[in-house]
Amino acid sequence: MYNIGIIGYGGFGKFLHNAWNQLGEVRVVAVAEKDAAKMQGLDGVKTYTNWHDMLHDPEVDVVAIVTEPSTHETIATACLEVGKHILIEKPLAVNMADAQKILEIRDQTGMVAGIDFIMRFNPLLEAIRDLTQKGVFGKLRRVDVENYAQDEALLPSHWFWDIGRSGGILVEHAVHFIDLVHFISSAKVLAVNGLKHNRNPGQEDQIMANVLYDDGLIATHYHAFTRPGFFEVTKIKLAYDLADVELHGWIPLSAEVKALVGPATRTSLFEHPLFKMNTLTPIEKASDESRPAGWGPLDSSKDETRKTVRSGGIAYEANEIVQGILSLGKTKQEVYIDCVQASLLDVLAKISDPNHNLTAPLEAGLVSLGIAVTASDSARSYV
Repeated sequence: MYNIGIIGYGGFGKFLHNAWNQLGEVRVVAVAEKDAAKMQGLDGVKTYTNWHDMLHDPEVDVVAIVTEPSTHETIATACLEVGKHILIEKPLAVNMADAQKILEIRDQTGMVAGIDFIMRFNPLLEAIRDLTQKGVFGKLRRVDVENYAQDEALLPSHWFWDIGRSGGILVEHAVHFIDLVHFISSAKVLAVNGLKHNRNPGQEDQIMANVLYDDGLIATHYHAFTRPGFFEVTKIKLAYDLADVELHGWIPLSAEVKALVGPATRTSLFEHPLFKMNTLTPIEKASDESRPAGWGPLDSSKDETRKTVRSGGIAYEANEIVQGILSLGKTKQEVYIDCVQASLLDVLAKISDPNHNLTAPLEAGLVSLGIAVTASDSARSYV
């Protein structure tokens, strides 16, 4: 049995409490929140209005840090130094110096520390990563993230708009999606830049990051907090040499797949437990509208065999086009709960077995934060 303390008891802190209470090997024993009214009715749970006091509670084994991003470094290092394991809500920090300090104190104390990148625990994204690493879709060439969020609940005075407290949209919000690219692909970052728009001097409400990786991968992350909730939507498009994969929602529940497959790859996709096929067409019967009628014949070598296709200068064996869907068959609430439970269990597994490799280590948070900070600085450099 592991005893958990939660620092920060807003909406997400309460969600974590409810989700983790469903785990047999976990119990939330303490909560810290400066607004005492938010902790009313917590029977059987110790409450603190000063988070420092929780650190002296010998009953607490692991602390979940669910506070404003600018406070993460101070709280995380204090927890580690008194012998508390930690799970930090994203982002790791608001700047690289603070983030690196957390890693340094973790290494000095030997305590376990993870970051709550819940998308790494989504079985749908685990499936896409597995198919990517097996080469079923060919090389990943493009990731396009478009995130349109409502701002009606974010008054101009909200800490979210204060770059010193939140880091800005890319740091506070987009690091989830930046990390998603790193979870799926092992490509290394080569260059980063950004663009942004300010509604007024105090509200940076649209921003994007462009990231160039080695091996021909380019990612774009566009995030806007500008629209009514009716138009809130997240789209994630993955373009491979042999496939288009499109996901919807910031917690994706399904992915539309259109892929070219051959004898060596079709089994991995068709027999995947999350995949349901809609159509399967031999490529010689599929339409190729890349050139209009009358343009002239296509490459004769392609016409002769129809068993290979070329993409990105690579010849792939493929003889069929499949369209289908990868689906979890669960609600957003169910998947969300599963992910936050798995994130905590990952940290607990590391505590019980030092040889366990964390699925979401702090290093992942450091890399994604670095991209977010660099892109934000680039965007703000334009006059």
